[in-house]
This record gives sequence, C-alpha cells and structure tokens, in this order.
Amino acid sequence: MVLFSPGLGGVRTQNTVWAEGLASHGYVVVALDHPCDSAVVVLDDGTEVHGALTATGDPAQDDRLARGWADIRAADLDLALVRLLEADDGPLAGLADPERVAVAGHSPGGAAALLAAADDPRHHAVVNLDGLPRLSADASLPQPLPALVAAAGTGGAQGDTRYARELDAAFAASAGPGYALTVPGTAHLGFSDSPFLLPPLPSLVGSPGREETARITEAACLAFLDATLNGGGADIAAALSDLGEVTTKP
Repeated sequence: MVLFSPGLGGVRTQNTVWAEGLASHGYVVVALDHPCDSAVVVLDDGTEVHGALTATGDPAQDDRLARGWADIRAADLDLALVRLLEADDGPLAGLADPERVAVAGHSPGGAAALLAAADDPRHHAVVNLDGLPRLSADASLPQPLPALVAAAGTGGAQGDTRYARELDAAFAASAGPGYALTVPGTAHLGFSDSPFLLPPLPSLVGSPGREETARITEAACLAFLDATLNGGGADIAAALSDLGEVTTKP
C-alpha cells in the first residue's frame, strides 16, 4: 500500500495518473485530503471545509508555519495508516499487507511523508516527489528513500542551495539506501497531474511532455517500490539512471 499526501492546497486527486499507474501494478494507493490545508474537502455529511492556510510575508515566520503544517499532515498520514490497517472491518481489511507500506508525497506532501516515516516505522519506505524536507536535526529515518527532483529547481539560487542542503540531511538521516533522481526538463508541478490540466508551460510543468513526465514519475516509483516492498532483485540505481541523473546516497 502507498499512502499519498498532495502539494500545498492540493487535493487527493492531484496525482490520479500516478496513482492509477501504481494500482495497475498491484498497489493499493490511498490519497488524502487535508482539512483546512487542501483547497476544499467535502466531508461525508456534505460539509465543505475550505483551505485556510495563509502566509504572513515574514520568511522566518512563514517557515515556522510551514513546518507546523507539515507536522499536521504527517499526523493525518499516521492516523490514516492506523485506521486502514488496524481495523478488522476497515476498507482495506485483507487487501493491503501491513508489512509492505510506503508513504509518499509531493511538495509539502513530500515533507509530510518524511515526517510520518520518522514518526512511525510501520511506514516501510518513503518517497519524496520534489518536497523540501523539514526533518529535525536529530531525526532518524529507518526507511530507504528516493527523491525525485525537478531539474528546473526552486526558481532561485538561495532556494536551490537550501533544498540541496535539506535533502542531503534527509539522506543522512535515512537508513538507506537513498537515491536522488533529477529528471531532465522537469519543473515542480510536473510530478503531479498538472501537465494534463495546464497549458504547456515549461516553467510550471516542464518540457518532456505530458505522457513522458508521467511515465518517468511512475517508472521511478515502481522501480523503487518493487525492489523495496516486493523483494525484487532489480538494481534500483541502474533503473533510475535510465530516467535521469541519479546519485546514490549513503
């Protein structure tokens, strides 16, 4: 099973193409909405809960807020894992193997996935789709970690430097193995369904093309998940190297 947290303001359907690709290979993919964070969440009784996150304009304060929002998302992921796997009458009872669970996320969802993995070892693998890690200095990740990185970067030298530093810290905290895959031509939103929904704007969705970007994202995740959760003997680094520039992390 793969639990998924979307990007900032994102909803659970934002990576449907990716989720359907994994599901076609036998994975149960569970994507979450995050009330007050996702643009809108419709509860079972029809109540609409709209996104309420706002920036202050002060970089330091906004950074602290973003870490708090990531913590809440991580708690959502941990609760979802409990509800899905520990309840005998839950929606996935008998369908998902509790010993083969991965947590994944895009952008802030990637940060939340890393925090959830650090909090709960029942997440056996973690996948970060171009998210800025927000782990504490003493965090420990018992899981292996791949990170898909947009070649376009964050849009500024300072942001790129911080992203690289935080990503290296996440790899250092991980029990490994770790893989950083930079996909040529990709931009941040390319790791979601955005290439299928937006005009072909390279600065937002990248330049490889709609189907190609989705293919690369799915193939990279499958190579890692099959080897990690299903005991496949594939060489992950070799498989990823066919998709972009890969660096194996200790």
